[in-house]
Amino acid sequence: MCIWQNHNDKLWNDNVQMPRQIGRHAFDAWNDWYSVHKLQSNNVSGTTEADLVRWEKPALHWVKCNVNVAFVSGSGRTSMGLCFRDNSGHFMAGMTQWQQTVISSVEGETWALLLAMEEARHRGLDRVQFESDSKVLIDVIHMKRRGNSEFLSIVHDILSLMSSFINFEVKFVRRQANLVGHTLARAANSWASFHSCRDQTVVHSSFQVKR
Repeated sequence: MCIWQNHNDKLWNDNVQMPRQIGRHAFDAWNDWYSVHKLQSNNVSGTTEADLVRWEKPALHWVKCNVNVAFVSGSGRTSMGLCFRDNSGHFMAGMTQWQQTVISSVEGETWALLLAMEEARHRGLDRVQFESDSKVLIDVIHMKRRGNSEFLSIVHDILSLMSSFINFEVKFVRRQANLVGHTLARAANSWASFHSCRDQTVVHSSFQVKR
């Protein structure tokens, strides 16, 4: 479908996307399709969709970190956002960052998750459940896949961190339960390359935005 849409866009609008962009859009569409159908196959009687996609607090003494990545059309950037919340659901800290390159969706999600784990280590957090809406990434981590690709190289770094911090966990969630990470990732494109959030306030060199 993505190839057909690009063909029509070229024919009628004289607008051509790079093959890498087409591949990324196709991968995103497949990932969304897979997640929806997997959810439907695992659905149980009496459970509503709203119950399945609601953000849930972590267990006592644990911290939850939601991670997401965004690609803003025309910006040429890959941006990420992450948010730490405690077992009461209170905001602890967050971070956004972007790089001036467009990479695949799964590579972006992997890069964002690695940054989130490094940030947790920097903050001295040792019981953290990381949530991502990339089903492919979470499955690869659980399978402990190894390889020489850029994607699997970053996965290797994630697995190394998880071997040192045995209470670092990764979990797949649907995007509706990952809205904070998604919102921060989208906002990152209009902020400085590195952007930190703390004490319920997003801190920027020129303004402050209350949570």
